[in-house]
Amino acid sequence: MARIRSIHPGLFTDEAFAGLSMAARVLLLGLWTEADDQGVFDWKPVTLKMRLMPVDNVSIPELLLELEANEIIRRFSQDGRELGAVRNFCKYQRPKTPKYRQLKSADIRNYVASKYPLAEATEAEVEPFPQKVEMAAQMEEGGCRREEVKESIPTPSAPNASEAFLRFKAVWPKRDGANPWQPAEKKFNALVKTGVDPEIMIAAAKSLAREEFARGNIGTKFIPQAITWLNQQRFQDHAAVAFDARAPLDWDAVLTSYKKFGHWSREAGPDLSSPACRAPKDMLEKYGLEFRRMDA
Repeated sequence: MARIRSIHPGLFTDEAFAGLSMAARVLLLGLWTEADDQGVFDWKPVTLKMRLMPVDNVSIPELLLELEANEIIRRFSQDGRELGAVRNFCKYQRPKTPKYRQLKSADIRNYVASKYPLAEATEAEVEPFPQKVEMAAQMEEGGCRREEVKESIPTPSAPNASEAFLRFKAVWPKRDGANPWQPAEKKFNALVKTGVDPEIMIAAAKSLAREEFARGNIGTKFIPQAITWLNQQRFQDHAAVAFDARAPLDWDAVLTSYKKFGHWSREAGPDLSSPACRAPKDMLEKYGLEFRRMDA
């Protein structure tokens, strides 16, 4: 269940927070609203993409990796579910009527700085999707009264939407202008029924995004509508490139685009602010760039 959270003004000058990429900072704030009142959230990149950054041309798995590498969140498993925990969450959020999962791991309880007794936590208290809107913010001194309006919040996708299509939509490059998703979903599912592998279309969409990013076309009218692209079966043009694991990454294109537009390619992995960045040192020197790691 999405929740309203408090943000301390000192957050923006915190070294750990300031050292993250801009997209990772936005995602972290979004994770606070997705987490329960003990700082635990479902580790579902596709769902997080649709709920927190639906119109942004970013890779949620890469941003989660960046946050994890900087020890701001931690991934763990419990009762067969993949979950994430936000470090020291309970130190800074003080809801009046907390709802949270039981955490079986003492290590994770310490990680989130939990102060809640185990006996009071029940799995039933955790609602996976919001049904009402919280209207009042939680205050630093123990929270305040909440008012709710009986107004349904739209879920990120229709109940019958396929997971494969959501993944396709999540990687589609942003364009300037309309991009009707309902007919695109119908066409996507129709192609799957005729035998087209959805992974081919998803990988081809990633390839398209990579090429258009290198050209500087993201967010422009040059990005095609998804329905047009599917109707013309243009994924066939990208399929071979998308699945050629031997094809080396064009670092010249990645770094040229980065210097010109300030955007880091999803296909290049974590950006220069991440310890997991895999850009070759000689290529960075060629373009006058260097790592901006936390431990530098």
